[in-house]
Amino acid sequence: MRDVDEDFSEELGAHLEMLTEENVRRGMTPEEARRIARLKLGGITQLRETNRQLRGMPILETTLRDVRYAWRTLRKSPGFAMVSILTLALGIGANTAIFNVVHATLLQPLPIRQGHRLVVI
Repeated sequence: MRDVDEDFSEELGAHLEMLTEENVRRGMTPEEARRIARLKLGGITQLRETNRQLRGMPILETTLRDVRYAWRTLRKSPGFAMVSILTLALGIGANTAIFNVVHATLLQPLPIRQGHRLVVI
């Protein structure tokens, strides 16, 4: 983790130096060129913080935070938690049962010989 922060700091320094050199070539004094380069690059601290956030796993962290919040909320009201869990279980069970019936009757080929010759009149 430390190496990544140091690499990022070196990269920021290199970008700042390149922008400063570009401004000096345009005719600015070195102090003014460095100040304009810092303004163009933006806040160093903000860039480092954004880099740290992007380097992590924001989806996983957000999901874990949401799961922890849901767990705390459900623990505070056990009646609501029971109703929610039973509703989910009933919905998932009904969905599975309906899919199995549809799969067995409509999606599976008929268990007869030469089923491709079967014709509906």
